Amino acid sequence: MAIHYLPVSWRIYHETARRLAATMLDHTEPIDQIVAISRGGLTLGHLLTDLLRIPISIITIQSYTDIRTSGVAVLTEKLQNSIKRKHILLVDDVSDSGKTLVRATKYLTRAGAKKITTVTMFYKPHSVFRPDYFAKQTTKWILFPYEPTEMILLITKQMEKAGASKADIQKFLQNLDYTEDQIAFVRRHHLK
Repeated sequence: MAIHYLPVSWRIYHETARRLAATMLDHTEPIDQIVAISRGGLTLGHLLTDLLRIPISIITIQSYTDIRTSGVAVLTEKLQNSIKRKHILLVDDVSDSGKTLVRATKYLTRAGAKKITTVTMFYKPHSVFRPDYFAKQTTKWILFPYEPTEMILLITKQMEKAGASKADIQKFLQNLDYTEDQIAFVRRHHLK
């Protein structure tokens, strides 16, 4: 089955973050602190800490090993500060399988959070976790603007494995809005 991609530009990413922030400011009781899930939630968390004027902390949960392979959600970096009796805004980039958000909410509840509100930029309908706020629902694989090297590398390796030529891979990547410079960087430094 072919993978369908959803490229997201920096402009769209920023506009979407602003819309999410405006919606939360209009509809959510005051939040004490943001907790961003690293890696995916870092960029959205960074924007929301500015847009909402709320302090931010980070936890790390890892689960994906490939575009189509989701592993067990493992907490690898805990909070460095107390969240007891605080209303937390838990931030991630996408609720795909939902495992990461389930793991994170359990952790924050045990850490003493008074309330947890969740936000992601994207939500996939097959996810076991539906965030309180999300900007768009999709079934596509999202190409975030902050991970071009990772995605160019993964897509290139998959296409090479399927027997695609270098020219076909180049054309496909450019159709996904990756620049010649981004593709050349990956080829020079990561595909030897």
